[in-house]
This record gives sequence, C-alpha cells and structure tokens, in this order.
Amino acid sequence: MMAGRGQGKGSGQGSGRGGRGKQPDGQGLGPGGKCVCPSCGYEEEHQRGQPCYEKECPKCGTKMTRK
Repeated sequence: MMAGRGQGKGSGQGSGRGGRGKQPDGQGLGPGGKCVCPSCGYEEEHQRGQPCYEKECPKCGTKMTRK
C-alpha cells in the first residue's frame, strides 16, 4: 500500500532560532568593560571598535573574551 499525502492546509509555525548578537536587541555590549584572557586571567580595558575576540592575550597568546 502507498501512503498518500493529506489534503489539509499546513499551518505549522516552526521554531527557528534567529538572533544577531548576544544582546536581545542585537547590539554589542557598549564601550565600557574589559577584555579578559580565559586561560591566564589577564585583563585590559576594552577598546571601542575592536572586539575582544579579535585580540590575543599579550601574555599567553590566547584569544580574549569580553567581561
């Protein structure tokens, strides 16, 4: 026997996961804060216009994260 396709109208909503950043409004974290090395704990002030994840720790070379 072959299974047929239903004739009803599909009405599923889906559950996509959109998003444009870590903040609900899609914006960055702002000008303040610090960049921190997750490996050795080194911290430095965040520089506006340069994401922390693009910086390397001057002590150990690991990519830094935002605090």
